[in-house]
Formats: sequence, C-alpha cells, structure tokens
Amino acid sequence: MLSGRVILLGLISVLATIATVTETTALLGNSTVYLVDTAPSASAAGDPLALGLQAPPVTDTTGSATASHPEIPSVGFAGVLTALRVLWTITATIAVGVVVALATLAGWALVNLGRKDTMEVCKTTAIWWRGLAHYWWFGRSYAEFPFCADSIESRVYIRSIALAMTLWSLPHYRNGNFQDDMEKNLRNVAIPGTGVPLSVFCRSRVRFFVAVLVLAPIACLCIAVIGAKPTKGGAKQAVADRYAMLLLHPQDWFTLWRINCCLASYHAHVTGSADYAVEDKWTFLQLAEEKGIAVSPTLELPAIVCKDRNEEGGMGIAFYENARHGGDWILQKVLYNAPFVKDLLPKKAPLSTIRIVTASRVGLPGAMSTDPTDLIEPLSCVLRLGREGALTDHDAILFDVDGATGIIQEGTINKSWYKLGWSNATLAAPGGPATFTSHPDSSAVVTGKTIPGMSEIRALVKRAHAECCPEVPLCGWDVALTNEGTLLLEVNLSCNFFQATIDRNEYFCFVDEHFRHLEQRVAAAI
Repeated sequence: MLSGRVILLGLISVLATIATVTETTALLGNSTVYLVDTAPSASAAGDPLALGLQAPPVTDTTGSATASHPEIPSVGFAGVLTALRVLWTITATIAVGVVVALATLAGWALVNLGRKDTMEVCKTTAIWWRGLAHYWWFGRSYAEFPFCADSIESRVYIRSIALAMTLWSLPHYRNGNFQDDMEKNLRNVAIPGTGVPLSVFCRSRVRFFVAVLVLAPIACLCIAVIGAKPTKGGAKQAVADRYAMLLLHPQDWFTLWRINCCLASYHAHVTGSADYAVEDKWTFLQLAEEKGIAVSPTLELPAIVCKDRNEEGGMGIAFYENARHGGDWILQKVLYNAPFVKDLLPKKAPLSTIRIVTASRVGLPGAMSTDPTDLIEPLSCVLRLGREGALTDHDAILFDVDGATGIIQEGTINKSWYKLGWSNATLAAPGGPATFTSHPDSSAVVTGKTIPGMSEIRALVKRAHAECCPEVPLCGWDVALTNEGTLLLEVNLSCNFFQATIDRNEYFCFVDEHFRHLEQRVAAAI
C-alpha cells in the first residue's frame, strides 16, 4: 500500500510549485515571449536548431522589414533589474520543482520499492532530466545525444519533447504558431485518470517546462506504482521497469501522435515546403480534382441558405458561401456507407472511414528513385466504425487492419483519453484497452472480415501522397467506401495512427532519419 503521508506531502509540494509558477507567469505577462524570442539565449548559442528557426521579421504596412517585436519599448536600468528579477524567479521556480520531483519520487520509491528499485527510478529520472538538458541547457544536437544508445524510441521521443520548446513561438502551417496548435489540439485530451486537459500546460513556456520536468515523472511513477499487480508467484511487477517505459519510451497512441506533430512542424519550418498547403481541406480537394484523384465531390452552388421549419422573426436561418466561389464553407452532399461497411454498423451510424498513414522518403539522402510513388509506403491501416447516433466516426470502434490483405483484426477504443473534469480525476492506473471482435452497437461480427479492394485503396493513397504532397513525411488519409465509390475525404499532416498496429522499429528509424537530415539542413544554412 502507498503511504498516505508521502502522497499528501508530494501533492502539497506539487501544488506549491504550481502556485509559484502561476505567480511567475502573471508577473511575466506578455514579456515572456519577448525575453525568450527576441534573440537566442546563451544556452541556445551553440544550438543550430534554435539559431536556424528564429521567428521571421514583421513587415509594416509600407513593406519594410522591422524587428520581430517592434512594439517593445526601450529598456532602462530599472527594466534590466526587473528582467533579472523575473529570470531569477523562473530559475528558482524550476529549481524548486526539480527538488520537489526528486523528493517525491524518492519518497514513494523508498516506501514501496526498496533501495534497489529506488536507485533504478532515480537513474531513469536522471536520464530524463539530462536528456532534456542536452538540448535546452547545453544547446547540443540530436546527433550528439549521449543517452539511450540501445533505444531509438527513447532518443526520438526525448528529441520530440525538446523540439516543442524550439518550435514554440514559430509560425505553424495550420495555426498561428506551434504553441497555438498544441493548445488548440490538446484542449479535449487528458492523461487517463487525471481529468485535466493537457492544453492547460501549453499556455506558457513556464507551465510546459514544469509539466515536463516535474509533473511528467510524478505522473509516470503514480501510474507505475498503482498499476503494479502481483504476478502468479505473488511478487509485485517491476515498478522501476514500468516507470522507465512510461517516462522514456511510452507505448500509447498519444505519444506517437505528438511525435508526428513535432516532425511535421519541424519539417515544415526547415524545408519551407509548399506541400503543407494541402492541410487546408479546400486546397486539397481542388488539387486532387485537378490531378484526377477520386475525392468527395463538392456542390457548384455559390451559396446555400438553411432555415428551421418552425422558427420565425429572422431566427433559425443561416447562410453559407461556397469555398468554390470564394466562401469559407465546403458544400457537399451527404455520402452514405457502401453495403460492406453498412452491414457492420448500427442503423444510425455516421459515414465510417479507413485511416491509412503513408510515409514518404522524398527528399531524404540516399533516395534511389526519381518516382515519388516508389518512395512512399503505407505504415498503418485502421477501420473506424462509428457508434450509434454519432455525427462522425471520431466516436468509433477502431479496428486494426492488415494493410496488405485487408483482413480486419480486433478493435479497441481510446475514449479514456478524452474524459475531462473532476469526476474523471480518479488517479487510477489505466488498464489495457478493451478489445472487440464485433461492433457493440450492431452485434455484427467484424474481426476476420476482409475489406474489398484493399490493393486499389493502397494505390490510391500512395498516388495522392506522391502527387499532392510528396515532401511531407507522414500523411493520414481518410478513405471512405461510399455509395458513390471509394473516395478520399481529406488528408491530415499532423496525423494520428488511431491505435493501429505499426512496425515500431521501422517507424522510429524513419523519424530518426528525418530528424538527422533536418538538423543537417539547419546547420548547413547557418
């Protein structure tokens, strides 16, 4: 059993740290960005990534380039003193957080694990901190990373976490900057058992820093200790090993998604590729139509009006201008599931799609073909069968699919990651995902069925990747088997595997190769 006093002490210490951080953030106000972004820090002086990815200058209305933050007033001696006090507060806050984390980890480990496992937990935590310090403090490169030599997964994962700070305030191909994109996309995601949306930790650099250095190790230890179950022989599972896996190379879908997001953002900044324009749904549909790729059709009408049948007095009416005629809305008729998919679903299920993620080696050194199609291969395939009454298949049972044969495997769900609020703050260790062989809302057997035309579907996504965005490393394609044929609905460049089975070694080697290549390009440009 866990010691209640140790847990209470740890929680009080963490809350005190968060309170200090909150006060620091309030003191900083908008100056946080200026202090960090106006010039490379001393610790980043040797970091070609930080130097090569500075925010672009702002152009005024006359067209002349100005400083990145022209609104910053001149700073006198008093301003310098204030800045020093702010930096000292940040440093003290981080130091307190690190001490709190170390004391909490050591306390829990000593109470529950014994001295040997405690030392292993401390070693793992030290690798985590030293790995991040390699980038954030010493400004060194990915190629020089000295830790986790036997684990490419850990090296790639730690690099992706560190990259978030480098990319933080730089323009993003989809939303304002990288921080904006993180906050927007994580507002409905929480670590299972916490109920806290992860966007809370993306609202400032300080919050993110404390979350990564302090809260992440504590959360991983909580899950490792609480989730440890007796084995058949009566001994407890190795908590230290489970902690190392959770902290240094987590196996969940969320981690892979965030790695994909960092790779896409990093690649977009370094290469400046125009291929990222297809993240805009209308841009993609237009380009695909021009190239004769089968996509969901759009209406020709310049605009439509929608009226409620019973409202009056000017209420219950909405106008939508078609993107095809310069508006903001893509107007399409409703598509329906093809008979094969329909037979697996309940009566009121949404259009259900196949998510295929393809990987492109276009632009990497050593590419042996000039035909982009030869350099693109599918990594994963999952069939998302929507739930009864859902509007889209984002609420679905996720059935893994053998991408080569089209044979459907077992299904899972990931809803535990979307449970927000105090009622979901159970602090219970997440168990293994529930598995399904049939759809729970229709009782139709799904596992073992074969998706028709799988080879044609593979060819379709490979062609779309090669002709629409060959330079983008990873693309997530939403393929629909409809009453009008097999169609692409959209492409996602910060893509999610949706718990599909992947060859993890192949995937991490692919990301590793891209990280190394991009770092070389940045260094060569300086």
